[in-house]
Amino acid sequence: MPRYARPKIPSGTERAIGVFSNSTKVAIVGYLAKAGPATRGDVARGLEIGVPTAQNNLVQLEAEGVLIADPPASEERNGQRVRYSVDVDEVTRRYSILGRALGLNEDRPEDLGSLRKS
Repeated sequence: MPRYARPKIPSGTERAIGVFSNSTKVAIVGYLAKAGPATRGDVARGLEIGVPTAQNNLVQLEAEGVLIADPPASEERNGQRVRYSVDVDEVTRRYSILGRALGLNEDRPEDLGSLRKS
């Protein structure tokens, strides 16, 4: 039976990794950050992905707290189209947590330069 590695990492890192865990999630957050509020169909067309793929990832990102749905999932939607937007503060917070876990100091941009020279 395989053992799962569980390295000691700063609090909140797992949740930050979850948001940026695959290219589809990253693309959706990026698309919404640039395009503004959009429906699942808009996202699917804009990224040239299937609507079910867009919907699955939108729901996950909303549950993670980085997307805001209008109307929210807690309200009855009765066939209304849901428009998703980015919670910029939460995405920025998660991005910062991930950067710190990677050992990148956001106050020192020169730290990033050493990665580019590798």
